[in-house]
Amino acid sequence: MRKSLALEIEIELAAVRDAEKGFLIEHREALVEETDKHLQALNDKVAALAAVDPDSRQTAASLQGLLSSYQEDFHAVADAWRIMGLDEDSGLQGTFRKKVHHLQELAANYNVDRLYTLLLQIRRSEKDLALRQDPAYREQVRRLIAEFRQLLETAERQDAVSQKLLAELTVYATSFEPYAESALKGGNVSGGKGPFRDAAHRIEAILNAYHVPKLETSVLQLRRREKDFLLRGDESYPPMVVEIADAIRAQITASLIAEADKSLLLGLLQDYQEGFLALVAQRASIAILSREMSAAADLVAPLVKQNADQANQMMARRVVEITESSEASARLSLIVVGCAIALGALLAVVITRRVVRRIQLMAGLLDDLAYGSPSHRVPTVKGGRDEINAMGESLNSLVEHRATFMRWWKEAMAEVNARRELAGANSDEEKDEAMHDLRSAGIAKLQLLNAIRSRLLQHGERVLDISQGLQAAPGSVTEEDAKALEHAAKGMATLFEVLATEDTPSTLSTSSSRTAASANGGDPA
Repeated sequence: MRKSLALEIEIELAAVRDAEKGFLIEHREALVEETDKHLQALNDKVAALAAVDPDSRQTAASLQGLLSSYQEDFHAVADAWRIMGLDEDSGLQGTFRKKVHHLQELAANYNVDRLYTLLLQIRRSEKDLALRQDPAYREQVRRLIAEFRQLLETAERQDAVSQKLLAELTVYATSFEPYAESALKGGNVSGGKGPFRDAAHRIEAILNAYHVPKLETSVLQLRRREKDFLLRGDESYPPMVVEIADAIRAQITASLIAEADKSLLLGLLQDYQEGFLALVAQRASIAILSREMSAAADLVAPLVKQNADQANQMMARRVVEITESSEASARLSLIVVGCAIALGALLAVVITRRVVRRIQLMAGLLDDLAYGSPSHRVPTVKGGRDEINAMGESLNSLVEHRATFMRWWKEAMAEVNARRELAGANSDEEKDEAMHDLRSAGIAKLQLLNAIRSRLLQHGERVLDISQGLQAAPGSVTEEDAKALEHAAKGMATLFEVLATEDTPSTLSTSSSRTAASANGGDPA
């Protein structure tokens, strides 16, 4: 029992550690439940071990204390991971991710570097047109305006800002065409001033109000270092995240965006930074708790192994004791078996001789019955209760019935032949001889009928005896009496079938007399 429990405890402990490692890798709540389930099964096995013997009770007490400490440490680790977040959308991890996602969405609205560059290129081409009066610069302005519009329509930013920029761009494009035509025809550019110039200034003002240089790129760099830390756990990454956050804070502060927008962006950045640093601290706490949990588990494993070794030693001692006891029992068993074999052989010889002899007699009788007319019978004991005796009685009845049928058939055939010879006799000598044969056949049948009558009387007496016994003790029919009644009834039915095939003795003698008289040519009377 101790060895069996030691093996089961080792198996359950391995299952507990596997579930624990699965949780530390996958961070799924189901693995916490699986670990607790295996811990409960392990505690049950340890409780069963305590009931084996005093040594086992001491080992079980030590195991229960260590398992309790391990379970507390594991639950502390699981709770720490719940605080940190079992997935990217829960706990501290989910909180700071929501903040940084919002910051990242807003950063896309302030990524106008490409638009600002296009606006500067448009203004440069506009001025080149005024200076050189080359139609190629007008086409270049038109192309840059189309690119600016396409970038506004496809970019992900606030709809109101995009609508303002598109409206001002339309004003610029519409007012630029007359200016370009005038510049190409007469060189009259009015110092490069006009409605298009005012629209360009308004576009520049709008871009400046939503321009934080390289904000979106800096936020992506921030996310990169954050994910490096979550992936590798390297302590060098949190300072990088703080450094990038400070740089983004400086970019926002130095930009020309509205103060309300600055406050929103800086608040989101601060919340993200605090959440990330809290996650870093929680991760360090998890590492400490995990080491404590592993240390507790490392204390359990040697004790479990020691228990298994002790169980193996006890098992070996028990095997030696059982072997010695088995050898003594085997010697005694051999003596008993030898005596039993000798006694069994003696009884077998006695019983076999008695049974085999009667079976051999029955086999010989069956051979005679198959190939001849048997004259001997199987000796039976009246009222015997064994199956061999019943088989002998049934076989004797079979032989008797067969002999009765054969004799009756032979006498009937002799009578038929005598009648045929009498009918075909041509001389008195032949008739006399036929009449003699007919009388002999009739006498033989009468003798056979007398024998049948005698057997019927025997069966009737047996039935009468059984009926008197039933009257004396109603309802006390034994199995032997029931079989006797059955045999008597079947025997009587068989004999009555024989009698049903011929006339009665008186009829038979009358028939013989008539036949003889007929043969002599006189009156039958």
